[in-house]
Amino acid sequence: MKSLTIAGKKTEIYPLNKDEQKGLWLELIANFEIGKIEFNGNIMILFEYKSKISYTPLQLKKLSERIENTKNLPAVFYYEHLLTYERDRLIEQGVYFVVSDKYAFIPSLIINRKESANGIKKTFFPSTQYILLYHLQIDSIIGKTLKELEEVLPYKYPTIARSINQLQQLGFISLYGGKEKKIEIESGRKELWKKAQTYLVVPVKGVYYTTEPLAEGLTANISALSHYSLLAPEDIPTKAITPEYYSKLKKNGFRFLTFEDMQRIEVWKYPPLETNGYVDRLSLFLTLKDDRDPRVEKELETMINEIPW
Repeated sequence: MKSLTIAGKKTEIYPLNKDEQKGLWLELIANFEIGKIEFNGNIMILFEYKSKISYTPLQLKKLSERIENTKNLPAVFYYEHLLTYERDRLIEQGVYFVVSDKYAFIPSLIINRKESANGIKKTFFPSTQYILLYHLQIDSIIGKTLKELEEVLPYKYPTIARSINQLQQLGFISLYGGKEKKIEIESGRKELWKKAQTYLVVPVKGVYYTTEPLAEGLTANISALSHYSLLAPEDIPTKAITPEYYSKLKKNGFRFLTFEDMQRIEVWKYPPLETNGYVDRLSLFLTLKDDRDPRVEKELETMINEIPW
């Protein structure tokens, strides 16, 4: 194999010279065809099985770490075919790989050609929206690496990489630096918010009701708007929870109803961003922007205008 295709881009595979082969041990040479590739400015060592011997994802993780420590370059493993669960196990272990010309998980970038006709989804993934709203309201992501974001966000590295790639492809951010790329954003917060309007999704995945108040979750809907404005609150506040918490409650026997009862529960597509027990202003705006009550429309406009951009 002299070349491979990553996300529709032909990438040449070059042999390693004698100096580049130094430090690679017999096991690797015996079981893999080894070359090097360059993609998006990253030099990587490519490994393709040349026998039926197969390593587990954990074994590949350990191999990758040893290779990187030895050669100071990331290792990428090539496959002709991978089942979805096999691919997910590799991603969970942080192993970089390419599957023919269909899918790639490589440093600082996850690419899946099936996501849209030109390779990028045109509405935000929930995790992408969370990251952007986190930057706009909680803390700046400028200058941070993906690993640093993993420490403060409720997502694992592969999900963060996928979302950062989407923000980059849509022109919201750029990346700079070496192997551990950092995030650069030229636009101000208000400009980013305006630009994001066509890509934003409504956070609410489903609405349910309970016969008894739920203490957990963040205050949402009208009660949250009343916190940020002069609008009167609901008698029993709406609570916003994650799909994971919703599933956990159901598993433990907690009853959710589809018809109106004592308390309204919103299950969100991404973890609600907390601001002192209330959902964040921008997510709240997205949940109520289609409400035709003139009082709600007025207070939403006031709330957005009072944000210290």
